[in-house]
Amino acid sequence: MKDLHLTIVATVWILSTTVPAPAQDHMKGIDMPMKHSEKMPAKSALQPPEGASVKIVTPKAGEVLKGGKVPVQFKLTRGKRGEHVHAYVDGEMMGMFKSEKGTLNGIKPGQHTLELRVVTGDHNTELDATDKVSFTTK
Repeated sequence: MKDLHLTIVATVWILSTTVPAPAQDHMKGIDMPMKHSEKMPAKSALQPPEGASVKIVTPKAGEVLKGGKVPVQFKLTRGKRGEHVHAYVDGEMMGMFKSEKGTLNGIKPGQHTLELRVVTGDHNTELDATDKVSFTTK
């Protein structure tokens, strides 16, 4: 019985120390833009949406924003499996949001494309429920 307890404790400790910091914070319900060193590659194989959808409210198409902070607001329909959204700017993941608004920081001057993708609770499965908008920062 003592060996079983040690195995469980060791397994829990290993699992809790291997979850990346952004995922740990996000699991606590914190919406968090990602630091440049924490960017994740874009996923190519989107799974069926199963009723999930996302619609970007802001920024508006063609909008010109001043500074490197981009306010993001969207409408999320979770469907059967959707839990939050991943925010991509020019194909690079820049943040993840559970609530329907937040801010992306560190966006360089120029024309950009924001894409939001509905994601399941495992933080890896992106659904074919996306929306895109182009905007400019100065």
